[in-house]
Amino acid sequence: MEDFYSIEAQDAIRFSWNVLPPNKMVATRAVAPIGCLYTPMKDLENLALVEYKPLMCQKCRSVLNPYNSIDFRSKFWGCVFCSTRNPFPRDYAENISETNLPAELHKQYSTIEYLISSQTTPTPAFVFLIDLCVVKEELQALKDSILQGIQFMPPNTNIGLITFNRHVFVHELSFPECPKSYALRGDKEYLPAQIHEALGIASRNDPRGPQATGAVRKFIMPISECEVAFTNILEDLQPDSWIIPTDERSLRATGTAFNVAISVMEALAPMQVISHSVR
Repeated sequence: MEDFYSIEAQDAIRFSWNVLPPNKMVATRAVAPIGCLYTPMKDLENLALVEYKPLMCQKCRSVLNPYNSIDFRSKFWGCVFCSTRNPFPRDYAENISETNLPAELHKQYSTIEYLISSQTTPTPAFVFLIDLCVVKEELQALKDSILQGIQFMPPNTNIGLITFNRHVFVHELSFPECPKSYALRGDKEYLPAQIHEALGIASRNDPRGPQATGAVRKFIMPISECEVAFTNILEDLQPDSWIIPTDERSLRATGTAFNVAISVMEALAPMQVISHSVR
């Protein structure tokens, strides 16, 4: 257990398994799914800060990290995720060697933060995912914590709310007089385009994507505009009412909930070649 705690202290992350399956066949035999618990605001003692942009794989857009294979002779690096060979840019190739490595290739810096200067300050956005398969006291404590937390956020912070049990519910925040939510099946795998269409935020004819329509703004809004609606929905939440046999666990659509949340965030701000931190 000491190794788990040391990795968590270094990278603010803990995986459900410490060894990944080597192939698809072994992955299908895994009893518990592979997942991780990540703490994005954890205070790390040895956090490295660099003032340049991350170097990304040309194919899968993963970021250069200590686990990539490096060819110092030809100045290429191999992506650990998709095995693509990527050339180092000139400023890297002229200076990199086995004895002179950038911060992102040091084992002790498996978590670093990139300080990227920008003329515009992005508006922060948070989507709260709430598991309803908990006891009433635990759910109430979570609601109190969230309500207390949003009081310390800037008024222009965008927030959204997704709850889940065996299904996933995306809550509208734009109309407090009549709360409304969209339900998606938890046992079905959705593509981002399918999620956008189910939520009514798809834009088939606009090359800019679903963010062009502005429809996603009914799900993610500034606190100053949706605090009343968000608070009312949160306070009305109740634990999952499905009857579960004593020898079974509650059915949770955790994976689908994360997939839906990511798709909604992508609709709010399309993914660009930018990464402020790599974990």
